[in-house]
Amino acid sequence: MRDTSDVTAAAHYRQLLQLGRDEFLAAAAPAVLVRFRVGDDMAPGGQSTLTLDDETVQDATLPVRRLEPTDTLGDDLEIYPLAKKPGASFPDRITIGRTPNNDVAISDASVSRLHAYVKRAGAAWVIADAGSKNGSWLRGDVLDARREKPLGSLAVVRLGDVDLTFYLAADLFAALGGA
Repeated sequence: MRDTSDVTAAAHYRQLLQLGRDEFLAAAAPAVLVRFRVGDDMAPGGQSTLTLDDETVQDATLPVRRLEPTDTLGDDLEIYPLAKKPGASFPDRITIGRTPNNDVAISDASVSRLHAYVKRAGAAWVIADAGSKNGSWLRGDVLDARREKPLGSLAVVRLGDVDLTFYLAADLFAALGGA
């Protein structure tokens, strides 16, 4: 049996990429949140958000620059698969928060214990703030507590001080360089 305790989600997705598009889509979560932090002088504290797509993101609060082909996807890439944990609370939604009992745990002091949630609405996805202390934004617009808003692929979501990009699996495959 292989020890996978040190395999990050980003490393797992890089391995899936090598299998090809069909296998990637079959094995990957249907959607993910991606956080890519890179130290530079663009933002206060030396952090900026890096987008993986070819379009300039207009709605991020931190400065954003496009991932170039020469950039490497190092340890600063965080991928959060949007999948329900077995036996977790709220079976109809994927919870996002700071504590490990959430389906997606983001270790950042600005993220509330239960900060937001996403769920499928038919073929689409929606997002809502769960009544967080530091707020949530979608494409720069404030999310009201427990009021669901449509969530499209490549949309930038801000939870507290954390910027994330929402990707459907097919868009993530393309953004990571899959052919």
